Amino acid sequence: MKRILIAALLLLMLLPLGCGGQKYAVDYSGKKDVFFDAKERYSAGEQVQLKTYAVMDASPKVTVDGERLTPEVVDYTYLVYTFTMPEHDVKVDYVLGGSDMTAQTYRITYEGDTEFLTDPIDRAYAGETVTVKLGSAPDVSIDVYVDGRTVLQADGPDDGLLYFTFEMPTHDAVVTVTSKNISEEP
Repeated sequence: MKRILIAALLLLMLLPLGCGGQKYAVDYSGKKDVFFDAKERYSAGEQVQLKTYAVMDASPKVTVDGERLTPEVVDYTYLVYTFTMPEHDVKVDYVLGGSDMTAQTYRITYEGDTEFLTDPIDRAYAGETVTVKLGSAPDVSIDVYVDGRTVLQADGPDDGLLYFTFEMPTHDAVVTVTSKNISEEP
């Protein structure tokens, strides 16, 4: 009888440790509902995927303990933010472009061959990912610069447009579009 009692006490002492390791809490700062199937606790070392809808003309900013996460875009519909759960509780913050009214926006002006622009935006928040969409023409090479720095072409939907993205600086930005005819001369 003593052995059974000792075994039961040992088992009760080990139960709080859990079979799957220590789980830690995630504080979503009141915005847990923007993520699909987000749990409140994860095991240390577990891959955490926070999935949310992509929002047209807005860039969510998601941070974990102050570190900004870069999303993976899935079918131009969802954004998936991934991180490995550390051995402590974490705080997840979610700010959507225009939802933080205290944040400052900066102006975007366009120069150069602006006739190629499609749906240009004129303001963005610092750190927001800005997408410049340009119509293309046969035999024309298009380059985009922000404050004199080259912007690389990004992947986009197969809609005949060219997509260039950059992170909005903490000041007004000048986007310069240049085009060059690349057709062969006789």
